[in-house]
Amino acid sequence: MDKELLSISEMAKLRHMTPETLRHYDRIGLIKPHVIDPSTGYRYYSIHQYEVLGTIRELKEIGLSLKEIKSFLEERNVEQSLHIMEAHQKKLQLKIDQLVRIESSLSQKMNDLRRISKEGATVEPHIRRIPKRYFLTTNRTVTNDIELSYAAIEIERLLMQNVSLVAGSFLGLFFEASLQEGLEDQQTAVLVAQTSFPNDYSKEDLIQVPSGTYVCLRHFGEVWDRNTCLSQMMEYIEREGMKIVGHAIQMVEVDVSVTDRLEESLFEIQIPIAVK
Repeated sequence: MDKELLSISEMAKLRHMTPETLRHYDRIGLIKPHVIDPSTGYRYYSIHQYEVLGTIRELKEIGLSLKEIKSFLEERNVEQSLHIMEAHQKKLQLKIDQLVRIESSLSQKMNDLRRISKEGATVEPHIRRIPKRYFLTTNRTVTNDIELSYAAIEIERLLMQNVSLVAGSFLGLFFEASLQEGLEDQQTAVLVAQTSFPNDYSKEDLIQVPSGTYVCLRHFGEVWDRNTCLSQMMEYIEREGMKIVGHAIQMVEVDVSVTDRLEESLFEIQIPIAVK
């Protein structure tokens, strides 16, 4: 025979929760037992409270805190319920949008790592067409590891205003590449982060790099270990009679976020050239 009163264990089992959760709800005044046996102290819940517990679960699922749920249960009506649902629908949509971005960035990162792992360091300079890109920057120049670390912190702060996964963006360095200048004059650089979401940032913080043709070459090691690679690229550009038409870009392809082995750290230098 069906009964109106259920023990705390029975109600917890019926609602797929623990008895301790019900005790916690009782302690904070969210939902109290319908009856407490004065002689034993046993808590009993009415079957009619089953739906209230269902409402609490639903409100938790859309993001309300227990404090907000308690306030809602104490005085609820259709208008208030609609207002809460609309507000939390907006929050959920923001979370969904962010998760979609994270998944997209993660997928791109995984594809890049698979390609890079297969290709490894390129032995000879080669020409590649690269589509239009947007880079976020603080325009802070760097010449050593200490300056690079602080510049990375500034870039991270800009990124964190809109995304929670910094690894979803791809770091790089802009620097002058010239056939006339010595390699020692090409150490000063500006740290940048490639972003797929330029509309999230102010134009002052963005650099738009149009699609173009690049001479590309990869190197292992640390970020500053690029002189040998650059020498090889400059010799190739000069030998082929090419003209450099913009800043070189040194993209971080494999770094400490995916490996702790220095020999696996990989960079690609991209020097824009005019096509004959």
